[in-house]
Amino acid sequence: MTQPERKPVRSDGYRGFEDLAGQYVEGVDYAVEVIPRPRSRVAVIAPHGGRIEGRTSEIARLIAGDDHRLYLFEGLRPSGDNFDCLHLASHRFDEPRALELIAGCDTIIAVHGYAASGPDVLLGGLDERLKLIVARSLRAAEISFLTEGHRYPGIDTRNICNRGRSGAGVQIELSSGFRRKGDWSGLAATVRAVLAGRSDELPS
Repeated sequence: MTQPERKPVRSDGYRGFEDLAGQYVEGVDYAVEVIPRPRSRVAVIAPHGGRIEGRTSEIARLIAGDDHRLYLFEGLRPSGDNFDCLHLASHRFDEPRALELIAGCDTIIAVHGYAASGPDVLLGGLDERLKLIVARSLRAAEISFLTEGHRYPGIDTRNICNRGRSGAGVQIELSSGFRRKGDWSGLAATVRAVLAGRSDELPS
């Protein structure tokens, strides 16, 4: 007897990853990729990668390069409901492999996407010093940004970007227009230079 198709469950009611994993199947609905690179104390993560917040996985890969730890949680569903079904809010994102990866990191860079029109980048997170350095470097690279007065401040201590060893990280929200451009090399190079402590080499 054919089983009736199960109606997709919306993610806005999830309390944590356990709720999501109880509804959807890894390898079918979503995938997790972890590259540890234990020598680095920096983790670049895309908790809403794949088809959830499009192109954030690719951008996170560029920022991490071959140097930094990388974590991707990616939506795989062929339908257009990846965001509705798999978007686990950042302050509830407690997927165990993500927490294990960032536990030994001093710096977390979380790459997200936002759908509204606006600046290329919205900066958030509790690492005020790093956020200001990134902002200065974005300005030098002529990439538009906001550091305050936007909807995604990322200041909840439970936000995945703030759950590393230092308790403070940086959240990078990228506009849909910027993500559609397909050329993210300037952004990646800018953030990588900051992470390498070479932001002073960028144009002032």
